[in-house]
Amino acid sequence: MTKKSKNIHIGHCTSPHGIKGEFSFVIYNFEESVLEDGMMVTLTPRSVASSVPQDGKEFQIKKINFGNKAIATLVGVDNRNVVEAMVPFDIYMDRDLLPETEEGEYYLNDLLGLEVFDHHTKAALGRVVDFYDNGAQVVIKIKTETEFIEVVFIDQFVPVVDIELNRMEIIPPIMVE
Repeated sequence: MTKKSKNIHIGHCTSPHGIKGEFSFVIYNFEESVLEDGMMVTLTPRSVASSVPQDGKEFQIKKINFGNKAIATLVGVDNRNVVEAMVPFDIYMDRDLLPETEEGEYYLNDLLGLEVFDHHTKAALGRVVDFYDNGAQVVIKIKTETEFIEVVFIDQFVPVVDIELNRMEIIPPIMVE
Protein backbone atom coordinates (compact mmCIF):
# COMPACT_ATOMS: atom_id res chain seq x y z
CA MET A 1 0.00 0.00 0.00
CA THR A 2 1.28 3.47 -0.86
CA LYS A 3 1.69 6.12 1.79
CA LYS A 4 -0.81 8.89 1.24
CA SER A 5 0.48 12.43 1.57
CA LYS A 6 -0.49 14.36 4.70
CA ASN A 7 -1.26 17.55 2.76
CA ILE A 8 -3.64 17.68 -0.18
CA HIS A 9 -3.09 20.21 -2.97
CA ILE A 10 -6.43 22.02 -3.16
CA GLY A 11 -5.63 25.05 -5.28
CA HIS A 12 -3.38 27.99 -6.01
CA CYS A 13 -3.27 31.76 -6.11
CA THR A 14 -1.62 33.89 -8.76
CA SER A 15 -3.24 37.26 -8.15
CA PRO A 16 -4.47 39.65 -5.48
CA HIS A 17 -8.06 40.82 -5.29
CA GLY A 18 -8.83 44.44 -4.52
CA ILE A 19 -6.68 46.72 -2.36
CA LYS A 20 -7.41 45.47 1.17
CA GLY A 21 -5.17 42.39 1.27
CA GLU A 22 -7.47 39.87 -0.36
CA PHE A 23 -6.46 36.91 -2.50
CA SER A 24 -8.21 35.43 -5.52
CA PHE A 25 -7.96 31.68 -4.84
CA VAL A 26 -8.32 29.10 -7.61
CA ILE A 27 -9.83 26.09 -5.81
CA TYR A 28 -9.61 22.84 -7.78
CA ASN A 29 -12.87 21.44 -6.37
CA PHE A 30 -14.71 24.74 -6.16
CA GLU A 31 -18.25 23.31 -6.00
CA GLU A 32 -17.46 21.05 -3.03
CA SER A 33 -14.81 23.09 -1.23
CA VAL A 34 -14.59 22.50 2.50
CA LEU A 35 -12.65 25.72 3.11
CA GLU A 36 -14.21 28.01 5.67
CA ASP A 37 -13.35 30.90 7.96
CA GLY A 38 -10.81 29.93 10.64
CA MET A 39 -9.32 26.92 8.82
CA MET A 40 -5.58 26.44 8.48
CA VAL A 41 -3.94 26.07 5.06
CA THR A 42 -0.32 25.61 4.07
CA LEU A 43 1.06 27.79 1.30
CA THR A 44 4.11 26.91 -0.79
CA PRO A 45 5.67 29.14 -3.47
CA ARG A 46 4.99 28.45 -7.14
CA SER A 47 8.03 30.47 -8.21
CA VAL A 48 11.05 32.26 -6.76
CA ALA A 49 9.09 35.52 -7.10
CA SER A 50 6.89 34.49 -4.14
CA SER A 51 7.84 35.66 -0.64
CA VAL A 52 6.28 32.50 0.85
CA PRO A 53 9.10 30.40 2.41
CA GLN A 54 10.39 27.61 0.16
CA ASP A 55 9.37 24.89 2.66
CA GLY A 56 5.90 26.41 3.04
CA LYS A 57 4.09 28.30 5.77
CA GLU A 58 0.78 27.78 7.57
CA PHE A 59 -1.83 30.52 7.50
CA GLN A 60 -5.28 30.78 9.03
CA ILE A 61 -8.12 31.82 6.76
CA LYS A 62 -9.63 34.95 8.25
CA LYS A 63 -12.51 35.10 5.77
CA ILE A 64 -13.38 33.28 2.57
CA ASN A 65 -16.28 34.05 0.24
CA PHE A 66 -17.42 31.91 -2.66
CA GLY A 67 -19.16 33.64 -5.56
CA ASN A 68 -18.02 33.33 -9.15
CA LYS A 69 -14.56 32.88 -7.59
CA ALA A 70 -13.11 32.36 -4.10
CA ILE A 71 -11.94 35.55 -2.39
CA ALA A 72 -9.96 35.01 0.81
CA THR A 73 -8.18 37.02 3.49
CA LEU A 74 -5.54 35.48 5.72
CA VAL A 75 -4.77 36.33 9.34
CA GLY A 76 -1.76 38.67 9.45
CA VAL A 77 -2.03 39.75 5.80
CA ASP A 78 -3.79 43.08 5.57
CA ASN A 79 -2.56 44.99 2.55
CA ARG A 80 -2.17 44.53 -1.18
CA ASN A 81 1.63 44.98 -1.12
CA VAL A 82 2.03 41.90 1.10
CA VAL A 83 -0.39 39.93 -1.12
CA GLU A 84 1.52 40.93 -4.27
CA ALA A 85 4.79 39.77 -2.69
CA MET A 86 3.29 36.40 -1.69
CA VAL A 87 1.81 35.38 -5.05
CA PRO A 88 2.12 33.00 -6.81
CA PHE A 89 1.65 30.12 -4.38
CA ASP A 90 0.00 26.72 -4.05
CA ILE A 91 -2.59 25.96 -1.37
CA TYR A 92 -2.55 22.74 0.65
CA MET A 93 -4.84 21.42 3.34
CA ASP A 94 -4.32 18.74 5.98
CA ARG A 95 -5.86 15.47 4.77
CA ASP A 96 -7.43 14.94 8.20
CA LEU A 97 -9.63 18.03 7.67
CA LEU A 98 -11.06 16.64 4.44
CA PRO A 99 -13.90 14.13 4.15
CA GLU A 100 -12.91 10.46 4.03
CA THR A 101 -13.01 9.04 0.54
CA GLU A 102 -15.48 6.30 -0.34
CA GLU A 103 -14.39 2.87 -1.57
CA GLY A 104 -12.76 3.30 -4.98
CA GLU A 105 -12.40 7.07 -4.57
CA TYR A 106 -9.22 9.02 -3.92
CA TYR A 107 -7.83 12.52 -3.96
CA LEU A 108 -5.86 13.60 -7.02
CA ASN A 109 -2.81 13.98 -4.76
CA ASP A 110 -2.93 10.21 -4.27
CA LEU A 111 -2.04 9.80 -7.96
CA LEU A 112 1.36 11.44 -7.49
CA GLY A 113 4.11 8.84 -7.66
CA LEU A 114 1.95 6.09 -9.16
CA GLU A 115 3.71 3.86 -11.68
CA VAL A 116 2.18 4.24 -15.14
CA PHE A 117 1.77 1.38 -17.62
CA ASP A 118 0.50 1.11 -21.19
CA HIS A 119 -3.03 -0.31 -20.96
CA HIS A 120 -2.64 -2.53 -24.02
CA THR A 121 0.97 -3.77 -23.78
CA LYS A 122 1.33 -3.48 -19.97
CA ALA A 123 4.81 -1.97 -20.58
CA ALA A 124 6.08 0.43 -17.90
CA LEU A 125 5.98 4.04 -19.08
CA GLY A 126 6.94 6.17 -16.08
CA ARG A 127 5.46 7.86 -13.00
CA VAL A 128 2.81 10.50 -12.31
CA VAL A 129 4.66 13.66 -11.28
CA ASP A 130 1.99 16.35 -11.43
CA PHE A 131 -1.55 17.25 -12.41
CA TYR A 132 -3.43 20.41 -13.26
CA ASP A 133 -6.91 21.56 -14.18
CA ASN A 134 -7.06 23.10 -17.65
CA GLY A 135 -10.51 24.53 -17.05
CA ALA A 136 -12.35 21.66 -18.71
CA GLN A 137 -10.79 18.62 -17.03
CA VAL A 138 -7.82 17.41 -15.03
CA VAL A 139 -4.63 16.61 -16.92
CA ILE A 140 -2.01 14.29 -15.41
CA LYS A 141 1.68 14.73 -16.15
CA ILE A 142 3.78 11.58 -16.49
CA LYS A 143 7.59 11.52 -16.47
CA THR A 144 9.08 8.85 -18.70
CA GLU A 145 12.79 8.16 -19.14
CA THR A 146 13.00 10.66 -21.99
CA GLU A 147 10.04 13.03 -21.83
CA PHE A 148 6.88 14.21 -20.13
CA ILE A 149 3.51 12.92 -21.32
CA GLU A 150 0.30 14.77 -20.51
CA VAL A 151 -2.94 12.79 -20.50
CA VAL A 152 -6.49 13.99 -19.92
CA PHE A 153 -7.67 12.25 -16.76
CA ILE A 154 -10.85 10.62 -18.07
CA ASP A 155 -11.80 6.94 -18.31
CA GLN A 156 -11.19 6.83 -22.08
CA PHE A 157 -7.48 7.61 -21.55
CA VAL A 158 -6.95 6.32 -17.99
CA PRO A 159 -8.98 3.12 -17.69
CA VAL A 160 -7.19 1.71 -14.62
CA VAL A 161 -6.21 3.43 -11.37
CA ASP A 162 -5.21 1.23 -8.44
CA ILE A 163 -3.99 3.29 -5.50
CA GLU A 164 -3.40 0.21 -3.34
CA LEU A 165 -1.10 -1.37 -5.95
CA ASN A 166 0.56 1.98 -6.73
CA ARG A 167 -0.25 1.72 -10.44
CA MET A 168 -2.20 3.31 -13.24
CA GLU A 169 -2.77 2.23 -16.82
CA ILE A 170 -3.16 4.73 -19.63
CA ILE A 171 -3.86 4.64 -23.33
CA PRO A 172 -0.85 6.67 -24.47
CA PRO A 173 -1.52 9.60 -26.77
CA ILE A 174 -0.50 9.20 -30.39
CA MET A 175 1.71 12.06 -31.49
CA VAL A 176 0.88 13.46 -34.89
CA GLU A 177 3.44 15.66 -36.60
